[in-house]
Amino acid sequence: MSLNIDDFLAHLNRKGTLSPVSGNTKKNFRSSLEQFERYLDGQQPDQDLAQEWVQHLLDKGKRPATVASYGLALRRYFFDYLKQKDVVILLPSADSPGVPDYLEYDEIQQLLDNCQTPTETALVTILCDTGLRISELLALTNDDIDWEHGFLFAHREKTKKEAWIPVSRQSLDALEKYLSWRYTKDKKLFPFEYYDIWLWLKKLGRRAGLGRRLHSHIFRHTAAALRRIAGQEITDIADLLGHKKLDTTRRYEALKSQALKDKLKPVFPEKGND
Repeated sequence: MSLNIDDFLAHLNRKGTLSPVSGNTKKNFRSSLEQFERYLDGQQPDQDLAQEWVQHLLDKGKRPATVASYGLALRRYFFDYLKQKDVVILLPSADSPGVPDYLEYDEIQQLLDNCQTPTETALVTILCDTGLRISELLALTNDDIDWEHGFLFAHREKTKKEAWIPVSRQSLDALEKYLSWRYTKDKKLFPFEYYDIWLWLKKLGRRAGLGRRLHSHIFRHTAAALRRIAGQEITDIADLLGHKKLDTTRRYEALKSQALKDKLKPVFPEKGND
């Protein structure tokens, strides 16, 4: 679907517009919306996809200030042009991206409790476990699973960081149950489109009470954040996610390591209960 970018830019400086923009700003808005349009790939633009794109840019290592400027173009598009005043698009601060939103263990269980099919259970389990991008998940075939040793092959055409990555027994069990349940013998493990996954996750988030927080990238952040809290090294997490630049992974360094706290003996022992 076209975003009607030319009409939007003309609308910005029409008579009665509260906040007209300069020529340079219009150029920046055009560039931002053209990139967003390519990301949509024909899908109807909405708040969820806009927020997902903002997070996608951060995941790719874009500077927070740059992503915030892209987000401002989206806000003007939804607010001024589409007149959708209830749309909320969260933007990163210009100085620091902070730690991305992730799911706690109880929230993962909350999702699993609300899965209605083996497909949904397999998606949640594998995405949380491996941190795969949706495109990488959809590229998986039967040959990409090492059932005996617990590995799957991550196809990463964009970053060229293809590798075998570990997968848990729980994920393998969920995948095995899904494969025995589905009605197709397609060689692809998940013979779906990106939009299918997005729609399933959106509906699941509502059923589980997580609402708009649930998007494809939150699983990627969860895989990284929970490992970091457990004491995993940043370099190992970078290898798991297939990051080309370690700086992209360093956003998780701010998370406190519970493993380190458990390993180090305190200077002042805890007082016992009298």
